[in-house]
Amino acid sequence: MSHPTEDELVDLAVGDGTVSPSVSASVSAHVDGCDTCAATVAELRHTAALVAAAPPSVTWQAPTDAVWGRITDHLSTEELDADGLDADGLDADELDADEPTSDDLPPAAPARREPATPHTDDELERRRAGRHERDRGGRGRRLSVGWGAGLAAASLAIGLLAGRAIWQPDTPVQPVAQVALSTLDTKQDEGKAAVVRSADGLDLTVATSKPLDAGDGYLEVWLLNSDGKRMVSVGVLAPGDKASFPISQTLIDEGYVIVDISREKFDGSPAHSGDSLLRGKLPA
Repeated sequence: MSHPTEDELVDLAVGDGTVSPSVSASVSAHVDGCDTCAATVAELRHTAALVAAAPPSVTWQAPTDAVWGRITDHLSTEELDADGLDADGLDADELDADEPTSDDLPPAAPARREPATPHTDDELERRRAGRHERDRGGRGRRLSVGWGAGLAAASLAIGLLAGRAIWQPDTPVQPVAQVALSTLDTKQDEGKAAVVRSADGLDLTVATSKPLDAGDGYLEVWLLNSDGKRMVSVGVLAPGDKASFPISQTLIDEGYVIVDISREKFDGSPAHSGDSLLRGKLPA
């Protein structure tokens, strides 16, 4: 099965606008049936929501001694792995039956191995206890892989969002089209959206008159097609904030002119939740 590229998953997760609607629909259909890609999209959206909701400035604090201690214990556990023991201090013959064997793994190039350092029983017990607190029931190597995957997804989303912030135009521009955003039940205007043209293309700006309630999830901006059957995610909106999202002229030309702000949950689903808070249709 062929998976979407990282750029296509990022576009689906945070609405980069660089992928055509037809490709976006194909990627969305793939994600609906692929747990791996769905988890990646959910992680990207979660990271984007955290970045959007973060304060503009952060005061850095030095880690506590307890944090440094856990880091040291984790690095020491990896040294044990390199000496031929697994994360629980067992010999290779004592590994669980579900652990992969050498017959299951592809051949690897010979690696230079440092001389093993003897470890006392007390040291092994201390490291086992420290690792038990960090991972109840899991393997140290699995934890490291999980952290690596999460860090890669976070870096991808943060880099994309940071790039948008850096290239945000400083001079005001005139909107090409604008519309009031109203509640679906009472039809009260509580926000506005506008399409503006910049040197790099089109941007969709969204602002609300008062903070929207994201509940235990986050707010997501969508462009719905006028045919009532298709939609694309544009990006994540921080409650009470104004945001600008790059979009393509192709989206507008193909009928994606209905701006929608929805309340989404961190459930791993890339689809629209159906819980729309505000909506408005851009004029032709």
